[in-house]
Amino acid sequence: MVKSMYSGGSTEKKIEHVPKDAIAYYLPHPNGNKKVFFTKDTLLLMYHLVRLKFFSREMILDQYYILTGKELYNDALYNLIGNSRMPICYFKPSYNIGCTKFMYVPTVFATWLLDIIQEIPELAELTEVTEFKGSHYSLMTNKMRGGTYGIKSINIHDLNTRKLTLKIGRKIVDQSTDFSPREMNITCFFPTNPKLISLVPDAVIFVNGQRYFIEYDRNTEQHYKLLGKIIGYFEEKYYKGDTIFFVFANISEPKDNRLHKRVVNFIDNLYTVPFRDSGFSYYEKAQGNNVTLFALPEVNALSQITEVIIHDLTIDDSPENERLLEKCKSDDILPYDVVSAELVEDNDSPFSLILTYIDDYFDEKKMPLIKLNYGDVSNHDYFEKLYERYKDEYTMVGLLFSSEITKQYYQMPHSDFFMELYIR
Repeated sequence: MVKSMYSGGSTEKKIEHVPKDAIAYYLPHPNGNKKVFFTKDTLLLMYHLVRLKFFSREMILDQYYILTGKELYNDALYNLIGNSRMPICYFKPSYNIGCTKFMYVPTVFATWLLDIIQEIPELAELTEVTEFKGSHYSLMTNKMRGGTYGIKSINIHDLNTRKLTLKIGRKIVDQSTDFSPREMNITCFFPTNPKLISLVPDAVIFVNGQRYFIEYDRNTEQHYKLLGKIIGYFEEKYYKGDTIFFVFANISEPKDNRLHKRVVNFIDNLYTVPFRDSGFSYYEKAQGNNVTLFALPEVNALSQITEVIIHDLTIDDSPENERLLEKCKSDDILPYDVVSAELVEDNDSPFSLILTYIDDYFDEKKMPLIKLNYGDVSNHDYFEKLYERYKDEYTMVGLLFSSEITKQYYQMPHSDFFMELYIR
């Protein structure tokens, strides 16, 4: 069979049997006969593995799923692993964490890969989300060409940050109905170079060109350092309009429906601590740069970050409103009898639905429902505004949160007025 494939800087014709959909081959040893064949999907996988620097088998599988929406066969993976001239090789056992072994992309292969990617327009275009002049997140700017340079060990913080970020990408692909994996072009990066910009987030995830930042806290940093991280987000115009997720790990299970003190203090400090002599709190300064902040316990982070990003991607949220409407009509979502449920057509209204229910005195009452993102720091301020605006108009207002919230960490204010409903 005749195939025309890319092979390190030139297009050659080879008369031999090659795997289906193969587009390129790599020679681990220039004078040897062994060839490692690649499809567009596996070439793109290798590009993203270079971005990770280190990875486990599970992380490879998640990364492939993010790119394709498909599982990677074991044979395809094991065909890539070998010595330091193969596409993937193992770190020394001293890098292991428990039973988990880690791998990396050797420099000799990464050099070949990055040249080949540029020869394939479809793949080169996908990398342009970060590979452009002036980008803080490009491989070239960060001098990332594979290998183990600068990786003296693998720590839990960096490992967990990567695992969480990849799981978010995988879940987005699983739940998105409006875009294919290629269209979303989910790209992850884990900055380490403070020379590029003073603020170095733990992770950046690009989805359909929009970027999101993750700050992962293992309960080790003092609160003034956490606040210090926010300064760059509101002082730099570069971050205007961005979304930052603070994820708090190693915090205890909720007791008496109360959030762990570390997260409570973080949110309180945002509202009460003044930024220098500006006269504004850290929260107000973030609002001034149109920055959205989230504070999430790790147990809720995966589902809630995914939902926020998918909501940003969603072209039309009317299908969700219709689903909620049917749920309100058919399910016992209130401790009262629901007489009717209707959609709110007014685009200026904060509410999505209105329920009519029978209260304890057998009177008909109306309860508006509003969709909210769990963990959004602005909720604290928004609840007060809602309460003041509607306390004399309605007996109760329903707050619609994700059905994936199985462990409640936030104690909502005005509990006699706001009713929390986890049905989205």
